[in-house]
Amino acid sequence: MSEGLKVVRLALEHITEDPRLQRRKLKPAVVKNYAQALRRGDSLPAVKVVRVADDKYYLVDGYHRLAATRQLNGVATIETEIIEGTFDDALWHSWAANRDHGVRRTRQETRAAVHAALEHPTWKKKTDRAIAKHIGCDHKTVGAMRRTLGRQSGEFPTPRRKPGTSKSAILKACQLLASAQPEQLGWFEESESAILRGGYDSLVRLLGLPDPPAKLTSTLMRAVQ
Repeated sequence: MSEGLKVVRLALEHITEDPRLQRRKLKPAVVKNYAQALRRGDSLPAVKVVRVADDKYYLVDGYHRLAATRQLNGVATIETEIIEGTFDDALWHSWAANRDHGVRRTRQETRAAVHAALEHPTWKKKTDRAIAKHIGCDHKTVGAMRRTLGRQSGEFPTPRRKPGTSKSAILKACQLLASAQPEQLGWFEESESAILRGGYDSLVRLLGLPDPPAKLTSTLMRAVQ
């Protein structure tokens, strides 16, 4: 993501309000209070937009402030933070809206933002902690929702691969064991033992086991040694 952040007075007519970036309904009372504050000369935090390649300025934070400003006669611009990016970046930023200021989000709105992040092909790759920090919630909430979505879709989280691990080596070892006859266990050819040993070593590294599992059968130990 490329973020060239700058604050300018941007014309109201240039700001695009996309429903995909606004998951909450405007509260008329809040808009009215903001408009009154602006008429008194009070200042409000700048709204935030993401400028994409087609020169559109997508609003990602500040819908109530923008609506209040539009009510003021003779006001055609609003203080705006501009981020250079893509529409996917706009989605990401919209999920953090009102995290630290403005109308506080409800628990349901926060969970909706987490859900959207976990279903996005790019942003779901971020860690639970990164998503939680960005949206403003506990990382355990993100983890629980990720597991729930995984069960619903039939997917299961994949452990992070550690140096020295090989999924193909693990798969080959499992296929060899599955095809072996009971009387063959423990009496593999040298080439077969090498396959089993490679899969076993990769599995130990993948799981982060400091020593061979105590419950590993002596037969399998003979096969991989």
